[in-house]
Amino acid sequence: MREVKKPDVRRSEIVDTALRLFARKGYEKTTVEAIIGELGVAKGCFYHHFRSKEELFDACATAAAQALTGQYVAILADTSLAAGARLVRFLDHTYRLAEAPDGILRQPQPPAVIEVDQKVSTLVSTDLLPAMTDLVGDGMRSGEFDAVDAEMTATAVLGALTNLHNVYTGRVDLDLAAHRRGVIALLVRILGASPGLGDGRDA
Repeated sequence: MREVKKPDVRRSEIVDTALRLFARKGYEKTTVEAIIGELGVAKGCFYHHFRSKEELFDACATAAAQALTGQYVAILADTSLAAGARLVRFLDHTYRLAEAPDGILRQPQPPAVIEVDQKVSTLVSTDLLPAMTDLVGDGMRSGEFDAVDAEMTATAVLGALTNLHNVYTGRVDLDLAAHRRGVIALLVRILGASPGLGDGRDA
């Protein structure tokens, strides 16, 4: 007898399966048939929850944004580290994701996928503002950062990082080490931080 699952549970399973397949095979090579085949469900089940692969990918973007936000907030809020060290760990987590061999954003993708990726980036940036504001405030109080207003500076930091991400996403030949050095130099200026910020890449 076929197992009957609650709609929200089945929807989550479809999203999780699609995320794995998109990461493994890329957007274009992942078909609706492949997704339902992996799940072992009928095509009607898929279309009960999603009208198209594009709509599913959009749901995947929202799920990815929520997962990334949770990871980043945990890093930014780790007060066992100084503000500058937390910021560098935050950046290096991003670069590790970019370096992953099956990272969906390191493969050439059609415009629709780039658009969804930018949505993820914007959602994450918006959700991270409180945690980034707290981090900048900590850095100002400790003397690590020479900034006037924590929230304004956090907004500038996240805005710069989001725009840089959107411009460079999909450049598979990007020198990530050189890119990281450039981003660190930019953040030093925005934060009024020591030029030594980021020395010794976090492991």
